[in-house]
Amino acid sequence: MHTDHVRRSYSFACLDCGHGWEDTYDIDVTVDEHARITAVYHLGGMRVPSPLQSPTCPACESRKIRIMRPGRVASARLHER
Repeated sequence: MHTDHVRRSYSFACLDCGHGWEDTYDIDVTVDEHARITAVYHLGGMRVPSPLQSPTCPACESRKIRIMRPGRVASARLHER
């Protein structure tokens, strides 16, 4: 087995309430002897489900979420001013 430790950031936008947020995940990616890949996500030191599977809005709990490249929410907030 081989494990890589990577860090990935994502921006999220709720399509119901308009809330936007960004998070950076520490991910342990393991490839076993049969070439099966397993990814374990951590956020703030806590194990969490993959944000790519079924993200939930922290403001309204909707599951209608758009996932974008990192920096999109911060960029949009700069343009609001």
